[in-house]
Amino acid sequence: MPHSRPTPPSAILLATDLGARCDRALSRALQLARQWNARLVVATVLPPAPAQQMIAGLLDAPDPLARDHARQAVEWRLRQDLGAEADGIALDVRIGEGHVGRAVLQLAAETGCGLVVTGIASDPVFELPALGSTVLWLTRHCPLPLLVVHRRVRAPYRSLAVATDFSESAHHATRQALALFGPPLRLALVHALEMPGSALLAGDRDALQAQARLRANEQARDFQAGLPASMAPGQVQAVIEPGDPARLLRQHAQAEDIDLAVVGTHGRGALFELLIGSIARRLVATLETDTLLVRDPRSLPPQLEP
Repeated sequence: MPHSRPTPPSAILLATDLGARCDRALSRALQLARQWNARLVVATVLPPAPAQQMIAGLLDAPDPLARDHARQAVEWRLRQDLGAEADGIALDVRIGEGHVGRAVLQLAAETGCGLVVTGIASDPVFELPALGSTVLWLTRHCPLPLLVVHRRVRAPYRSLAVATDFSESAHHATRQALALFGPPLRLALVHALEMPGSALLAGDRDALQAQARLRANEQARDFQAGLPASMAPGQVQAVIEPGDPARLLRQHAQAEDIDLAVVGTHGRGALFELLIGSIARRLVATLETDTLLVRDPRSLPPQLEP
């Protein structure tokens, strides 16, 4: 069945809590907006109404007045952070309220965004919700590609590493990344060999690992054959090693100075678990490379839970 070719979005949502580390996400969002001639929606989320009421009580000010002041302060700060960097870019500053993840997704839907960009930070001055736990929530619930920015912007993304189990989910994530960022100078297909414990007990470990590697190499060739024709064979490298998928991806990204790691959020085997539970927390906490998380469109978002 032929796949429709994905294209860069006409609007990007930057989710920020105004912390200093979100400046890198802001710079990347501005770079992408220019690259794609896209509208940039800059969004932050105020505390839920009860928290705002408590703040109003401490300030001895009526709740609506305190809320208006908070909104004005947030919008002023956002526009101050953007400054002259945003010249020539169509901007849309939005303020949400309540649960951060739900508010971000609602704003993205309302403004027609095709990508969510964020960092991981917090701001004790404004006491806005930290994005660390929100990023983990979004990996489970965001139907849009989610770009988590860690590094300073040096240039457009030119070297990509895709965590792949050679499933359709991994194919989709790879196609999305190539459509968004164009053919890279280097593309690594990073695959962690999996062997059931029962199989290891029943036979020679080295022989079983050699068989698994041979099978993975065949799958890598098939996977590469499905890439766009704009990708030259010399630009693609298969990295096939035993071990934990998150650790293998992190090690390769660090060793090869990869610009962007790409992960499909649904797959099979260990890769499926990459964005669930403790492995997700380790990935988000320790991966220093910018990371694009792409959801398999065949999966429906799970019930939204805090």
